[in-house]
Amino acid sequence: MTADSQTGLFPPALSMADIEAVRLILRGESAIDWHKLHLKNQEEVNRFLKVNGFDANNPQDLARLDHVLARSIDYLRKVLNYHFPQELCVPGVVPELLLIASSDSKLQALACILLKVMHIVQHVEAQELRHRLTVSEDELFTRALDSVQSVMDEMIQGGAPIADFKASRKSHESLITKLLSKRSTQAAQIFDRVRFRIVTKNQADLIPVLAILKDKLLPYNYIIPGQSRNEILPVESFLELPLSHPYNRSRLHLKMTMEEAFDERDWNRFSATGFRMVNFVIDMPVDVRDLVSKSNDPALKSLGNIVFLIVEVQMFDLATWKMNEQGEGSHNRYKDRQHWEVVRRLEHGGRIGGIGGPRFAGKTRF
Repeated sequence: MTADSQTGLFPPALSMADIEAVRLILRGESAIDWHKLHLKNQEEVNRFLKVNGFDANNPQDLARLDHVLARSIDYLRKVLNYHFPQELCVPGVVPELLLIASSDSKLQALACILLKVMHIVQHVEAQELRHRLTVSEDELFTRALDSVQSVMDEMIQGGAPIADFKASRKSHESLITKLLSKRSTQAAQIFDRVRFRIVTKNQADLIPVLAILKDKLLPYNYIIPGQSRNEILPVESFLELPLSHPYNRSRLHLKMTMEEAFDERDWNRFSATGFRMVNFVIDMPVDVRDLVSKSNDPALKSLGNIVFLIVEVQMFDLATWKMNEQGEGSHNRYKDRQHWEVVRRLEHGGRIGGIGGPRFAGKTRF
């Protein structure tokens, strides 16, 4: 994103990196499948590191990056027999790796390979840290909410056209209801325990707001693949955006025509026909360095200062939001349909098909 977007001018002029990242978010793709980054300078590198939980000016964070790099090199050598030139293995090289992965250098492909494995190593160790660290989901939610609220306030003050923002957590009762209504009853598959809803003033604002969020709050590389839904933004939305400079569309990871593919996955069978939204699920980094420093467990010190909290982000423009809340699309009617399905499954199991079943047609029990 250009400097204008950092000084409060809206809409910002978007770069190729912005377009690629937003498309990945909206399609629910994995950054592991990318063959190139699009970071142009050290400022963009620092911003990318920061949204992933690393301060490029903090020696402790740079040491953590060196540790993750060393673990990644060790894995690639032992398991896949990769060998790397010394200039890609020296301490402090990670910020430079991000630029090399964005370049046309002969080392570009190797830099990408290292960064992909680093991405996984960091995530695996962060998960181990969360399991070993005494921290409740309530505490993580509070920390995540503080971060989100701070960024949203900053964006609104900077001129971002955000009409409404709300954070929520599923209640214990709502979690039970959802599991009873789902074909799969594994609690680990509930991705919206923590949810943020953002409503922009106009449909044209959705992509620029997403582009700012991926720089300030939500690292696109930690999108949960296969969990994105885009029912609002057509492919033409990308082609009409103000750009910081012309880009070569042949260098895009996915052709623009890929956006036109219709997704027939059954996202939520309780949503009303015509209900539209943009949503995605992401592993949001949460800084817990204060808790790590207080721990007496020496093993924690090697696992970094970041844990992840799975959050769902729902986005609407104001007109779509108002339309969704009318009639069958309202939240109350959604809950009615979900509750009827729970009753049907509890009382009849698989003997009556469909949501609500013929016995419940036209009745209001809840």
